[in-house]
Amino acid sequence: MSRPTVVNSKRQPIPPLSLEELKFWLRIMEEHALFIKTGLPYENISLINEAESFSQQYSAHRVRAEKVQSENRFEELVADSLQLTNDFYHYNRRILHLTLACRLTGSNFALFVDHLSREVEYVIRLLDKLAAGQQPLYQISSAREAAFWLRLMADHARFVVHKLDPMERSLLEMASTYSDEFDDLYLEGRDFVSMLRGEGEEIPAFRRFLQDVRVSTIRLRDFMRAAQTLIADNKLLGLVPELMADHMRREADHLLLTLAFLEKGSFVNYDDTGEYEYVNLDERAGALMKPPPVLTDDTESIPSPPARFSQKMQQDEETSDKGKVDNLEPAIIPEIVSQEEIEDLSATEHEIEERFDIEPEQIEHVQYPPKVEPVIEPQYHLKPKTKAIPGSGTSAKTSKTKWGVKLPRQLGKK
Repeated sequence: MSRPTVVNSKRQPIPPLSLEELKFWLRIMEEHALFIKTGLPYENISLINEAESFSQQYSAHRVRAEKVQSENRFEELVADSLQLTNDFYHYNRRILHLTLACRLTGSNFALFVDHLSREVEYVIRLLDKLAAGQQPLYQISSAREAAFWLRLMADHARFVVHKLDPMERSLLEMASTYSDEFDDLYLEGRDFVSMLRGEGEEIPAFRRFLQDVRVSTIRLRDFMRAAQTLIADNKLLGLVPELMADHMRREADHLLLTLAFLEKGSFVNYDDTGEYEYVNLDERAGALMKPPPVLTDDTESIPSPPARFSQKMQQDEETSDKGKVDNLEPAIIPEIVSQEEIEDLSATEHEIEERFDIEPEQIEHVQYPPKVEPVIEPQYHLKPKTKAIPGSGTSAKTSKTKWGVKLPRQLGKK
């Protein structure tokens, strides 16, 4: 299914997510599952099986996508892909949390898993809008879209650095240069995200920024293509699989396609987060996480405390002496008490006088200890160590700094 012709207009929305784009992301998600699987330790059989299951399901969805001939079948495929991708997102986050807690080893860096989960979340946004009958890339922030992709490209270059053989010095230097270059572009993109909030007009500086991004992306794409060719010909030493190099090359190509829409004005220059930068940044975040329980007037819906706490409370009530209120504090008195408890807690004026039957003259004057002046200890300065010079009878100072209680200062200065 070919893409519609792009019209060069400031307010022309991008076409809906086509079948070819859906195929592209289904393949990306399938390969993500394979990358996670190959990086897991062999003893984690259950996690490996889950990754294999996700890979097979995405492969089956790709087969379905090749046979789609009607709008209804396409909508069914989108709905099933959305559910599968939601599950895959939670799987990615579980892997990431286990890695951060040092409970999962293997060769998957924490940043690598986070990188994959960010892409999964991006696909969820697209599929979610498409399932709702909306154009997924319409009325999104063009600056935020560019910043998202720039961070991915910077991660790609960084992963290549960590998977190349240390002797590949020239390739390592090139990959490090690309990593630094896209890190800087990402920071520029974040600045535009902040500056263009609520800005509907076309900004020439932002158009120039997109052109810079396109030039850098072409260079990175060519580097990934060359690396893939070297790996296929067994001319590159390292741990980069050929599939991963091809994967990163295809994502760079997809960024170039997205930049073409951005430069032509096909994206509306509109920030979907509204006026504030840190409010409602992600409309999908609430759907990806379980909402907190809502307390209602129905007391049966409120869960009761665990049995061990109930037993402890019952034992405390049986062993407590309601007549003793000496140590009660207002903070621990319950808000709702019975009339009997109020009478037990109440003390008459006569009882208070009997309890504290002390004459004023019996109160002794309190003797306070004498005031002790703080002792100021002298500040000792250590002399710099010296090292004797053989045959000279003199010693050479090995340090130019005199150290003491205060900050170090150079010798000869007050």
